[in-house]
Amino acid sequence: MTVTLDATLAGANANSYISVADATTYFGNRLDSADWTAATADNKAASLITATTWLDTVEIYGERSSTTQALKWPRTDVTCDGIEADATFIPKQILNATCEAALALLRNPTMMRDVVTAPGSYDEVELGELRVKYREQGAVESMQSITDALPWLSSYLKCWAKGIGGPKQIRIYRS
Repeated sequence: MTVTLDATLAGANANSYISVADATTYFGNRLDSADWTAATADNKAASLITATTWLDTVEIYGERSSTTQALKWPRTDVTCDGIEADATFIPKQILNATCEAALALLRNPTMMRDVVTAPGSYDEVELGELRVKYREQGAVESMQSITDALPWLSSYLKCWAKGIGGPKQIRIYRS
């Protein structure tokens, strides 16, 4: 089956923020991209479409530039690091995040199905008689967003996305 990728800016049928050709150019200028180079054209397209689909679950500042566009980008009424978004482009950070998420998906196609806890993850923290309840290592948690599976994507999304890079919340109980 042939995968059909549509990276038309503000397109009504767009399903990716970046084309396979542009993603290939991106990976040609970075280290550790052998998995991208080795992937078939269909797998590259499918990984970009999947990455875009997951990135579109992140809440973004501003407004869609068109009511008929399929994806969240391009946007208006948002500025990040001095760059004002408009209907003529998708920010470089969003394009790079799409490429990096696509590569991660090529390496681990099932990563978005669940999250496995790492050592040091916690369920509860108490202040009185300080007590921390750690999660069982390797326990499967529910997936909230792509940044749960790929926390480093936050550095790409930073001030474009709501709730990224801000303070983290922990549950505190009083006895």
